[in-house]
Amino acid sequence: MRLNIKIQNLFIECTGLIYIILFVYAAGSKILDFQNFQAQLGQSPLLSPFADLVSYIVICIELIIAVLLSIPRLRYFALWAAVALMGMFTTYIVIILHFSYFVPCSCGGILEKLGWKEHLIFNIAFLLLAIVAILMQSFSKRTLVRLSILVLGSVLVITALFLFSEDIMQKENPFIRRFPQATAAKVASIDLRNLSYYVAGTDKNKIYLANRLAPLEVLEIDSNLKNKKKYTIELDRENFNFKAVEIQVCPPYFYVTDGTVPVIYRGLISEWKASVIMVNTFYFSDIVFINPEHWAFRTQKSDTKENIIGIATSYDSLKIKYSPRVLQKQMDGIFDTDGTLQYSATLHKLIYTYYYRNQYSITDENLTVEHRANTIDTTTKAKLKIVKIKQSGDIKLAAPPYMVNRHTTVRGNLLFVNSQLRGKYEEIDVWKYAAVVDVYDLSKRIYLLSFYVYDEEAGRMKNFFAADSALYVISGHYLLKYGYGKRIQSKIKEHKQ
Repeated sequence: MRLNIKIQNLFIECTGLIYIILFVYAAGSKILDFQNFQAQLGQSPLLSPFADLVSYIVICIELIIAVLLSIPRLRYFALWAAVALMGMFTTYIVIILHFSYFVPCSCGGILEKLGWKEHLIFNIAFLLLAIVAILMQSFSKRTLVRLSILVLGSVLVITALFLFSEDIMQKENPFIRRFPQATAAKVASIDLRNLSYYVAGTDKNKIYLANRLAPLEVLEIDSNLKNKKKYTIELDRENFNFKAVEIQVCPPYFYVTDGTVPVIYRGLISEWKASVIMVNTFYFSDIVFINPEHWAFRTQKSDTKENIIGIATSYDSLKIKYSPRVLQKQMDGIFDTDGTLQYSATLHKLIYTYYYRNQYSITDENLTVEHRANTIDTTTKAKLKIVKIKQSGDIKLAAPPYMVNRHTTVRGNLLFVNSQLRGKYEEIDVWKYAAVVDVYDLSKRIYLLSFYVYDEEAGRMKNFFAADSALYVISGHYLLKYGYGKRIQSKIKEHKQ
């Protein structure tokens, strides 16, 4: 009998000692690399909105339990606290593996080298160890019931955090990005040996680049970024004072535009010969082609010079319609409404994303506003310093603008945004050599995830274009191909079926 008691006491003492080592080491690791620990919590699909508070609470609880376990007369109660904490840790991993939208990077400390499934086995083993130690000291039906209630309570606490966190991230996002593993990665690159290229469009297994210094030159590259061909566009009329020539490829057509003339050409990519289809009708600073006879554009009101979105149709004769409701004025209606115009052929929607505030608008092809949604940063109002020159009456920026959303591209139901703002828990060093791309689901109007596009030989991202299977990026004088992971691919395929 005494031997059994000695074995039980030894088991309980060893359990307490193992837990002391575990919690002290875990807490110490977190303290020594506290910033990284907070960043990991910030990337958690369960704890993102609570990362600041949880980071301190977890360390404190681990140290407190370790101290209590070292005091013999308090060890029994400390083991109950250990069961509660390990129950929460175990539930957290189960939700991550089976219910979370993505699996984040594994935590650090003693479990740094373990995968999530190994974490789960590790936690279950320690949870059972503490439960056995408690039952050795007080084995009864009441103890079993209390342990069941304690474990169930731990499960419910973490489950509630998960549900509450998801709601906060989608409705009240405190500017915390999520970087799931294997979202997108560079799979190919090619040196263009020229800094003036931009992506004009794609067609099946071909990417078309245009050249700002040689406006009528088109470079065709295969999707593996291996083979190249050059074409020169022939225009049926060239007697215009061109200032801002742009090329867009929308298979089977391509378009040559210059909103300062204004003029629009159209031709077949099989011939690279273009004819004028519109001239001297309306000026524009941005334009997208819904179909060969239907275009959406941004221009300025003749009286106030404020930006306004319009559509033009040329089925029988050219008809133009303007919608004053698409763009929302905050300050001057010029700089504060500046942004990018995109079209989703899959959704048959136009998307306008503002440069200087966290908002984008979704309209139908007739410019009826269907939704206004927000990007994940917190800049609700454009931060601009605008002055009016008395002599000329011109309106100008008196200070560099606070850019929020720079480049955008659309594929299927996904909006890709190159944000200029660093989110919470993001390492400032990464931003020195990478650009971030945020991805939004236009159908659900929610933020999905983010990934980094790293500089190529110190060249920053200048332009990008989303295709079905990859994102093509101009970085310095390189063209990069970022292949999509399963999460993005599934979202694009979902709306193509």
